[in-house]
Amino acid sequence: MSSRAKEDRMPRQLWQMLAGHRGALALGLLLMLVAAGLGIAQPLAMKAVIDGLTASRSVVLLVIGLVVLMALEVVVNAAASYVLERTGERFLLRLRTRLFSRLLRLTMPTFDRFRLGDLMSRASTDVIQVREAATRAAVELAASVVMIAATLVVMFLIDPVLMCVVVGVLIAATAAISGLTAAIGRVSTKLQDTVGAMSADLERVMGAIRTVRASRAEQRETQRLTELAHDAYTAGVRSAFLMAAVSSLINVAVNGAFVVVLLVGAVRVGQDALALSSLVALLLYANQLVLPVAQFVEGIATVYKVRGAAQRATEVFTLPVEESAPATVIDEPPRSAPVLEIRNLRFGYTPDAPVLQDLSLTVPHNSLVALIGPSGAGKSTALGLINRFYQPWQGSIHLDGYAATELDLAAWRARIGWVEQDCQILHGTLRDNLRYIAHDADDRALWHAIDLVNLREKVEKLPDGLDSQVGEHGARLSSGERQRVAIARAVLARPRLLLLDEPTAHLDPANEAALTTTLDNLRGECALLVIAHRMSTIRSASSILLLANGTARATGTWTELFESPAEFGRLVNMREPEFSTAPSLREI
Repeated sequence: MSSRAKEDRMPRQLWQMLAGHRGALALGLLLMLVAAGLGIAQPLAMKAVIDGLTASRSVVLLVIGLVVLMALEVVVNAAASYVLERTGERFLLRLRTRLFSRLLRLTMPTFDRFRLGDLMSRASTDVIQVREAATRAAVELAASVVMIAATLVVMFLIDPVLMCVVVGVLIAATAAISGLTAAIGRVSTKLQDTVGAMSADLERVMGAIRTVRASRAEQRETQRLTELAHDAYTAGVRSAFLMAAVSSLINVAVNGAFVVVLLVGAVRVGQDALALSSLVALLLYANQLVLPVAQFVEGIATVYKVRGAAQRATEVFTLPVEESAPATVIDEPPRSAPVLEIRNLRFGYTPDAPVLQDLSLTVPHNSLVALIGPSGAGKSTALGLINRFYQPWQGSIHLDGYAATELDLAAWRARIGWVEQDCQILHGTLRDNLRYIAHDADDRALWHAIDLVNLREKVEKLPDGLDSQVGEHGARLSSGERQRVAIARAVLARPRLLLLDEPTAHLDPANEAALTTTLDNLRGECALLVIAHRMSTIRSASSILLLANGTARATGTWTELFESPAEFGRLVNMREPEFSTAPSLREI
């Protein structure tokens, strides 16, 4: 979508986001208009006081009325400010909530396209500026227009000549300011983009801080972040300069109007064309124009300034999200079919580079199917498609006999457990991590899952047991312990199909043997599809599927595949050189 089209859509999107807050904004606007009316009445009251003093009449009631008007204006202005601030915070809460919900449902290709830090900044820094534009700036802009118009009307009724002079000064200032506000919008867009890039880079560096330090890259990364911070500083300073220029022009315009009214008014009073009390009232009105004119111009500048932030925030709502078609089946018992059946699957991340080509495989009940092949063969991609993170170009995937169109995403993924190769452990306690899927699991179930992955001894030694903190990304656990926690978490949900991506990659021989026994035991509860190259996992598999260049080159048991095709033997010897001399292999 072009930038012009985005700008055209922005006001409509902001208006849609204000649904549910428009009544409160209308109340805030009404209060501001009442306060403006009270302010407009004050110079008239002052004129009446001066006329009364000139005519030697009692002005006590007029003075009391003037004081009451001033007090009421203060109270109503405070009420308007409170209503707008409260509405702004409610708007911010709702917008952030909607953004969080949207971000967590974006499709995986969308996450592949954007940087995480940039997406995160849209829900943090950008929305604060959107709040200013959508609530206070918009209301103050409307109120200032009404107040300026009302003030000019009253000035016209008092003296049309001076009113025309004031309007001429304001028009000249507005013409000078209009070019600056457009420049503010351009600079603001650059500033928000730079801040988003800086946040993304900071998230990248902090997420890989151990790699950064081990690579002695602190200085390089600091320099890169500093360059982005400098770009943000430059844009921020330019924005501040333009805003200061706008503010100065406002002061010049209003002060100029005040001086012109004073000079021209003095001449007209000397010519008896204007009463002294009218001149005082006009001077007060000219002074009163300072606030609404400033609010009007600053409101326009604010709208331009937050344009970049608003575009970035509202763009999230245009990004595709995971949504199921209306499901004919929500959650039904398994049909008389394999747990998983894939037929003629074809998929790639870019149109001209297919990763999987005509892939077919079957995972029967209570079986362990091993998926092997060289790096880049498409093994992890196949697991991503089974999880419906991506949509295949062609072919079909059936789970318990149901096609993807028959089960919604929640029901589909509830039947699947998944353990990533780079297993994700979340900040919090060990209990929180284990219960992340099965959030209602009791301690008995937790300890059973812990025993399955041979972690009881480790957990019992922790200072707080299951309630011990695991650190950011599980930093207080070893890589093998993190992987076993991830497996226990998946098993705890009792899935129909358990997907494991290199589950033994970080395990020592003793724990690998224990896990292999666990996987064999799990066949009684679910089917397993495992990406693996370790001999223990491959040899114990019910069947092995060899992937190469996105296609299934061979399927069979260890014994059936070791001699044919030859690439299976080469792959095993490359991954585990000791296999070629292992006694058990010589017996095959």
